[in-house]
Amino acid sequence: MYCSSTRVSSSPSSYSMSQEPFGLFEFDGVLGLGFGALVLNSHFSLLEQMSRQNPALVPQFSVFLARDDSGQSAISFGGYDPRWASSELQWMPVEKQELGYWLVQVTSVRIGDEVVDDCAQGECRAILDTGTSLLGVPRDISRTMHRMLARPVPGDHASPARASVDCRGVPGRPIHFVLKGGAVVTLSAEDYSRPTPFNMTLPNFKDGWELFCRSLLLPLDMKAPLGPKVFIWGEPVLRRYLTVYD
Repeated sequence: MYCSSTRVSSSPSSYSMSQEPFGLFEFDGVLGLGFGALVLNSHFSLLEQMSRQNPALVPQFSVFLARDDSGQSAISFGGYDPRWASSELQWMPVEKQELGYWLVQVTSVRIGDEVVDDCAQGECRAILDTGTSLLGVPRDISRTMHRMLARPVPGDHASPARASVDCRGVPGRPIHFVLKGGAVVTLSAEDYSRPTPFNMTLPNFKDGWELFCRSLLLPLDMKAPLGPKVFIWGEPVLRRYLTVYD
């Protein structure tokens, strides 16, 4: 099994949903497209059933998430629409398929040109999941990444306009995920930044404070065998890359 980096939830299908948070959204249900280990009924997997009933169907699905609400997102079964891609697909193997997730190995992580030591030994992995709105990061690594990605809001310190700056437009160092096989998944400051500046108390700065642009990361506490060094590639990654699942 392979997935390509160029997106669908890796969670199982469900029989019922709690009011919180699903009652806050306008949709009909959750459709899981993970592997057999996650299905509630061992005899049912949507893609397997589709392939069995339609032998000519290519056993792939793809997910295209629009960059913003003005665009049109789409999911396709039986392949992908080449018009959604700006380059050739790069395929990578799925790790630990017995766990049920679309899981890929991350051999290293860089912030700009600086290597994140926690992943330097190739022990990190990433789960592709449309059910996650943020970039999920192992909690211990998130502290390091917050520090490395923070940057002061540009402009005069006393200017009130600095507080209304949209940090997604303030230049920052990119995040590079290097995958098994050599493919690189990159996020820019626009993808990972909180929109609103953050006021930080810093004794060594003028007036004892400074406005910073900070990253919007989801700290994770996932245990073995998936964790602890596992990222979740939610919308920040999936809005930038078309993903195809084989």
